[in-house]
Amino acid sequence: MNTLLNFILLKTFITVAETGNFTVASQHLNSTQSTLSQQIQRLEALVGQPLFIRGHRMLTLTETGEVLFSYAKKIIALNDMFFMKITGNAVIQTLRLGFPEDFASGQVTPTLAAFMHEHPNIRLEVTSGLSRQLYQHYQQGALDLIIVKQRKGEFKSDYRWPEPLCWLTSANNEYLNADSLPLIVFPENGLYRNDMFRLLDIEQRPWHITYTCSSLAGIQSAIADGLGISLLPLRAKLPQHRILTEQEGFPAAEEMEIAMHVHDSSDSIKVLAERLARQLEQL
Repeated sequence: MNTLLNFILLKTFITVAETGNFTVASQHLNSTQSTLSQQIQRLEALVGQPLFIRGHRMLTLTETGEVLFSYAKKIIALNDMFFMKITGNAVIQTLRLGFPEDFASGQVTPTLAAFMHEHPNIRLEVTSGLSRQLYQHYQQGALDLIIVKQRKGEFKSDYRWPEPLCWLTSANNEYLNADSLPLIVFPENGLYRNDMFRLLDIEQRPWHITYTCSSLAGIQSAIADGLGISLLPLRAKLPQHRILTEQEGFPAAEEMEIAMHVHDSSDSIKVLAERLARQLEQL
């Protein structure tokens, strides 16, 4: 009798193969790297051959791994289709999407909700994160469509929209400490952070970081409450904010862009991309 493959091990194998490393795969599966490594070892023992070539940073499939990857996706898909069929909710496709926090929390959700209602057999899996992280996952094949913020022309895309930046302070803050400007910033590698430092250094204006936050909503709130100033997209300006001008010593920042990147793997992802594009045109 042939060996029976474990579905949990197959799902782990598919995720590791698609992401190329245990770190990203563990984030997708809400597990630990050591657990996933042990599961892959168990699967390799069942198959009787190695499934991955373990490089310094990335994992690549062996010839046996390539064969198993093709069959594993079909096995899992058939399993899902069976259970969805008997419950009357057959899912024929899953689309994996990635958006920055401000888009995932309201800018595109009405379009996603309408798409889900019109396509009950398509499942959406949405991930929110920093633009650079989302683009890395997209390159690794872990996401089918992403919307990110990037420098003009940084990554080629058929869908791009301008994203002007502005300096913001509290609407009630009429005085800025001339000795050192308090800055509100995203964490390391966050957008706009280094631009702020560079522009102020060019103007020879002393500064210090007073508040660091990975959430746009948190940064908006900190600005409104008068904790400091920040460089953000113009569309992120709230009524409690005031724009700081060049006359006040805040140089204009280079315009960024919003870009949508799509793996054109199916008609459904193309339809969703066009709908999202129409939504973004209205920003």
